[in-house]
Amino acid sequence: MLTRFKSVPGRGIRAAYFDNLRTTPSFLLRNLLYHATCEPASNVAFETHARRYVTTAGDPVAFGQRHVTKGIGRLTEAVMTKGEGSYIHFHDGRRLLDFTCGIAVTNLGHCHTKVSKAAADQCMELVHCQCSISFHNPTIRLIEKLIPVMPDPTLDSFYFWNSGSEAVEGAVKMARTITGRQNIICMQGGYHGRTYGAMAVTRSKTSYSEGFFPLMATSFVSQPGSFSTSFPFWHQLGVAPDTPEEELVRLALYQLDLVLKQQTSPRDTAAIIIEPVLGEGGYVPAPSAFLKGLRDVCDAHGILLIIDEVQSGFGRTGKMFNVEYSGVRPDIMVMAKGLANGFPLSCIVSRKELTDKLTPGSM
Repeated sequence: MLTRFKSVPGRGIRAAYFDNLRTTPSFLLRNLLYHATCEPASNVAFETHARRYVTTAGDPVAFGQRHVTKGIGRLTEAVMTKGEGSYIHFHDGRRLLDFTCGIAVTNLGHCHTKVSKAAADQCMELVHCQCSISFHNPTIRLIEKLIPVMPDPTLDSFYFWNSGSEAVEGAVKMARTITGRQNIICMQGGYHGRTYGAMAVTRSKTSYSEGFFPLMATSFVSQPGSFSTSFPFWHQLGVAPDTPEEELVRLALYQLDLVLKQQTSPRDTAAIIIEPVLGEGGYVPAPSAFLKGLRDVCDAHGILLIIDEVQSGFGRTGKMFNVEYSGVRPDIMVMAKGLANGFPLSCIVSRKELTDKLTPGSM
């Protein structure tokens, strides 16, 4: 877009700007953004403004390095310009096979024709419908599609948000409200997001929380909050890599028992949250016996089991949701990423008997 400004002075710059806008599918959106942020009071001001960006168009990486917040990390200093199926195009002409899928997001491939068309069609019908004003037709239709593929038929009450982190925080809010308890137990090595509440139950690395304490009241302060326990992974338990799975499960459940006896009483514990496939902590599937053990502990003490399927859901591990392999019933399940194949959408699903305890407007 910006390179078309080169060697186009004065009013020509303005004309080139609008010519370029009209050749793009997002003309209306960009036109609105232009009028809101770019339209100057005079031609001179416009030319000055345009030339400022013309000079950087030849090096978009340098421009991004200067103006994109440093707190965002990247694997490569390049600019993606187009996606098609399993391939990504970069500004320098490279076309690469995308093994990341946006980190487990574009499960159907980049710019899938049916998904993109559905989004484009909806943009011409209704873009925003505030959920506290009325129901939204696509929401109703999506729930109709999701109910038959839920890992347990009791999961029938849905709430949609924008991202996985938001859904995790919503799940924590729900668990605390429904149980009347405060504490959350998470897994060592688990990843649930980088926003403030989600960061408090993320244990995959310290870089996400370093310098941001205090988080959502953690176990290191006197207020109720989050506590961590061992995932059945030899690396975390300090045992040999060839330790039998049964022993790993026994050790991990023993550690959980200690947490409930020494750190957070069951009567103060609202939920246990777990990724059925540990993500950043090593991409380790949770043994079915461990998930069943968690289910037994939760049932014995009235604790809710939150299954985080943000990264493992929607077919990434062979079934629609990974927890299906164990047959364990979640009390609350969190979804995002593959749910919308690249569009910002997440979901919390639970049982209506639980969500009916929520106060309207609290979510």
